[in-house]
Amino acid sequence: MLEHPISSFTQQVKHLGKRLTIQRRAVLLYMLHTLTIPAPTAKDVYHALKSEMPNITLSTVYTSLRFFVKMGVLEEQVNPDAPNRFLCKMSPENLALKEVM
Repeated sequence: MLEHPISSFTQQVKHLGKRLTIQRRAVLLYMLHTLTIPAPTAKDVYHALKSEMPNITLSTVYTSLRFFVKMGVLEEQVNPDAPNRFLCKMSPENLALKEVM
């Protein structure tokens, strides 16, 4: 989670053994700037990014969303009768995102 201050968001991602890939960055930026109600599903995010990133897959989007849930940036809203939705718990100002933007 983001409780331990690390110099930048990229460093936090690296601390968890991952890289802030172009796809992860796109998913994160989309979620930080999307305030839709209800919160978007993985498919919603996928369809929103697909036109700009034709090679992105639904699996990559879902994996990225789950990774950001693990980091504490997103919250996964589980509904047994519908697709899970993902809600951003932070604003861009709350993250050290200068290198992401």
